[in-house]
Amino acid sequence: MQIACHRKVLGLPAITGLFSYLFLYGSAAAQSGYICSTENLDRSIEIIQPDYGNAVCKVLYRKPDEGAPDQFLWRSNQSIAFCEEKAQKLVASLVSTGFDCTEGSLEPMRQPAQPAIVSNKTPVDKIAQNVVEPHVTLASASSENTGQSVPAGGVPYQRVSGASDMKWHLAGYADATFIVRDFDGETTTDFSAARFNPGFHFQYKDLVLLEAELEIVVDGDGETEVELEYAQADIFLHDNVTLVAGRFLSPVGQFQERLHPTWINRLANPPAGFGHDGVQPTSELGAMLRGGVSLGSTIATYAIAVGNGPRVSHEGSISFEAATGDDNANKAVSGRLGFLPLPYLEIGGSFLVGDVTGVGELGDGHGDEVGAPEPIGDMDGLLPTSGNVTLWGADAAYTRGPWDVRAEYLNANRDMMATAFEGSIGVEMLPELELEAWYAQIAYRLSGITDHKILQRFEPVFRYGEFRVMGLDELAEEAAEERVDVGLNYWLAPSVVTRGVLEWRDFTAREADEPSSETRFLLQFAYGF
Repeated sequence: MQIACHRKVLGLPAITGLFSYLFLYGSAAAQSGYICSTENLDRSIEIIQPDYGNAVCKVLYRKPDEGAPDQFLWRSNQSIAFCEEKAQKLVASLVSTGFDCTEGSLEPMRQPAQPAIVSNKTPVDKIAQNVVEPHVTLASASSENTGQSVPAGGVPYQRVSGASDMKWHLAGYADATFIVRDFDGETTTDFSAARFNPGFHFQYKDLVLLEAELEIVVDGDGETEVELEYAQADIFLHDNVTLVAGRFLSPVGQFQERLHPTWINRLANPPAGFGHDGVQPTSELGAMLRGGVSLGSTIATYAIAVGNGPRVSHEGSISFEAATGDDNANKAVSGRLGFLPLPYLEIGGSFLVGDVTGVGELGDGHGDEVGAPEPIGDMDGLLPTSGNVTLWGADAAYTRGPWDVRAEYLNANRDMMATAFEGSIGVEMLPELELEAWYAQIAYRLSGITDHKILQRFEPVFRYGEFRVMGLDELAEEAAEERVDVGLNYWLAPSVVTRGVLEWRDFTAREADEPSSETRFLLQFAYGF
């Protein structure tokens, strides 16, 4: 059912999913709320101020058309602003998956009185990236835990005897892609590697959430590869503070942490320079504090991380992926500060500072992994064997109703240093390196202009991006490019999409006698669960 009156459509970028415990609908009335609709489904998010207990507010989530019981997702005994923030973020998650949201509330439904297991705080932090993060840990809910739920009659139910304090949830995403390439006058077609990324989430009471994601891929040789994307513990310290420890997605920028799952990404691949081996950090091994605070009618989010930091890559560039060891004594510090002046508009800034140490030679395969770096020698201090790495970036996103408009810029610099790298003859001096990447993207869901049951599922997308490399000629020839993508998504369901994308790539640092352009057509099926 479509809502005809759109008085105030809300949305904001999010990639957090939904994981919650079951509650009975209480007797308190909703103070404010939103109705989110798609096709013939209505859902509501309501902020309630209970007339019992110590909670100042609760957030009630209802899915009556899906036969699901009502759920109290969050509660706070300190601030109504906390519940308002959580409600708006859930609204944003639904908007990003194709729902249209307006202010209002659904009529209450009577539910049978029966015992319920209650946890009075359930965070949405990075749970189930399939409803939009799979990942961003934001803020945990109140630590109050009465172990009771109050039905319409006002008599508390007791916790079911023998109930477990441990809850778990399975989420994730998968995709398959077919690619047609036209490069240097030759046309090739192939089915790209199929991918399956399950995410596992275990929560103990209101204290800690353990989460991990695997990436299972069939490569071009038919071999199955399994990699750990992240594995972390989220410890809920306060309504506004979550401590994250382990291997986690980097908080720098928006794309990697919030948008990289293929069913959330509006196109079939990452922007130029924002995938693996690009300028955007993908993951970090260390610890992080993150959360959000209300500033009047606005919201500010923060994340600051300390970890092992970047390393020198085989090409002499910078590898921003999590490593199990640090090649120097200095830890890298990174983070992001976000500001939401409106619920559907976010502006953010990111940074990273750290050191990288050169390597004396690459592994030769005799007992060591091929290409594994070995520490550089002292060299009597004649050459700088380490360099400072600095990265900064800015991003913005507007996600209101059928619109999804976003842009992001990242710039990384590494000092001049001596190191061995792929293709070098021993240790060589590398000049200063600068990596720069940016993109702008716009998507519009046709549900904003038509109620036709088929046409409203289409979403045209346009993206332009550039990746520039200054200081490493060989890397620039291989990776520096300008890219234009035009795509059309068809949403079979809020988390199931099939798309076609036409892509033009212009490699900007190739020699005059080398082919410098490529045209690709990609067909992709992706789903989140």
